[in-house]
Amino acid sequence: MDRFGGQIAYLTATYGQVVIVPSGVPTSPLAQMEAQVPSPSVIGTSMPWSPVWQLNKPSTWTLTLATSSGTVLRTLTGASTGAAVRPAWDGRTDSGAGVNSGRYTWKLTARPRDGQGRMLALTGTMALG
Repeated sequence: MDRFGGQIAYLTATYGQVVIVPSGVPTSPLAQMEAQVPSPSVIGTSMPWSPVWQLNKPSTWTLTLATSSGTVLRTLTGASTGAAVRPAWDGRTDSGAGVNSGRYTWKLTARPRDGQGRMLALTGTMALG
């Protein structure tokens, strides 16, 4: 039984044949399993800020980085093939300007790739420098 996907997989008497059937149990909603969100002293092209959010299933995601007053600096998007969301921010704004040391806020929004369940939204802060 896949506790996140709501399906049952089993082997048949034929060697190596796997059958997957619906269990009738709804899939789990998108959820964070763990996270590693460091506060770096320096970031740049060769040393980007690289947080990792481990979710319970694949997703499409958007990460918005903003000043502590709420001005959006950069928006990153992607899609995970596995359950890990691994963006990388080089310390540049959407227009290409570099940012200064200070506190920044981030917001991660993720939608399940299987289309089952609601969007997940996580927020936090990080200090640069």
